[in-house]
Amino acid sequence: MADLIHTFDNGVRVYDAHLLEEQRERYKKHNVHEAEEEALFVDLIRRLPPDGCFVDVGAAIGYYVILVRKLSPSLTIHAVEPLERHRTFLRENLALNSLTNTDSIIHSEGLTSSEGQVSFLDRGYGSRIPRDKKETRVSLSTRWKHLLEQIGLRKPKHQGPRFLTIPTMTLDTLVRRIGRTIDLLQMDVQGLEAEVLKGGAESMAAGDVKSFLIGTHGLTIHQECLARLRASGYTIEVDQPDTKEQPDGIIVGRK
Repeated sequence: MADLIHTFDNGVRVYDAHLLEEQRERYKKHNVHEAEEEALFVDLIRRLPPDGCFVDVGAAIGYYVILVRKLSPSLTIHAVEPLERHRTFLRENLALNSLTNTDSIIHSEGLTSSEGQVSFLDRGYGSRIPRDKKETRVSLSTRWKHLLEQIGLRKPKHQGPRFLTIPTMTLDTLVRRIGRTIDLLQMDVQGLEAEVLKGGAESMAAGDVKSFLIGTHGLTIHQECLARLRASGYTIEVDQPDTKEQPDGIIVGRK
């Protein structure tokens, strides 16, 4: 049987198997990924220069990467996604939309405030670098189960949280790697938004990122992001800590 495909109202197509049931239910009401962010996102992309640079931090299965390519075919696109499973889905969805791996540059590190390696909480769309040490505590029996799964002696089970080890880099490092001004950086990193901004102080002060579209997770994080943006000279165009049609708050900051 052919794989089922979900087609959004904007023309983006993704494999239905990549979606959660709660997302499918949300899309029945508004058939776009994030109803309140979509119009803002489209407007920001249309304001970019045709040869500009867009970066999607927390690209997941590629929804915004694909949408950007549909809206502005000449943009340079960078996707940051540390979860290997989602990078696989992203590539599959690129192909589904008649795009290739050369349509975006994919970075496999996680973005945070420091370089190195960290434990990464694999919870599907809620995957993230843990906010504190309490979240990284895993029982010895659970660690053994994960090890046996990795070496093929136990059938993988995906219920509940799993921890992986991933490499990390800072926003400043990413900007240097890209080697040009970023016209728009969109970020959805499940509560690590302020840590990402903390690791981009040099780039933000220099204006190497012209604009941010940030999905925030919690009022405290939202306020800290606002403070860091303002301290670096960004004008806040959208400050929406509470949203009705999607799970994230929204900030837009521009220089």
